[in-house]
Amino acid sequence: MHTSAMGNKWFLMRAAYGQEKKAEEILMQMEGVESAYVPQWYKKRTFAGKTKNVLVSIIPNNLFVRSTEGVLAKLVGREPLSFLHFSYQPHKDEFGRPIGTGRTPVVIPDRQMDSFRKWVDADAEDKIFRQTSFIFKENDLVRVTEGVFEGLVGHIVRLKGQTRVGVNIDGIGFISTAYIPKSFLEKIE
Repeated sequence: MHTSAMGNKWFLMRAAYGQEKKAEEILMQMEGVESAYVPQWYKKRTFAGKTKNVLVSIIPNNLFVRSTEGVLAKLVGREPLSFLHFSYQPHKDEFGRPIGTGRTPVVIPDRQMDSFRKWVDADAEDKIFRQTSFIFKENDLVRVTEGVFEGLVGHIVRLKGQTRVGVNIDGIGFISTAYIPKSFLEKIE
């Protein structure tokens, strides 16, 4: 692994079933890979009648890798990462409509990735993750100024009758914080 380089981006990658942590460990040793990240959280699971909190991937079989497309293209699908591949999205026009049959690797903008990581790291019970996008009605862009989500940037959204901050993560879906008091929000112009 080496330090931050110009041109590095966050790519969404697919790993064979249950291999995302193995891919993360291998990638962190590779030259040209700045970072690899498997978002995880604790979920209640019942085994043999006993309920336990188990650490699981939030987006199973996926991980995020910060590098260049060129570096990753040389690594994926080859030993020791034969089980790792890019996640792709179709080419789109300025209105978001698919054009032709081409496709490009899914790249997550830095601001979305920063907010996503803050959301994952926040110790809150009522966080929401959906694997679909969300249409914001309020559309006010805000920054959380206090609490476990401090620094997260997103849009005001009302879910379950509560004020929350939501972020669409390109190619992934939608995340939402737990309840946030309006006094903890700063509008971004």
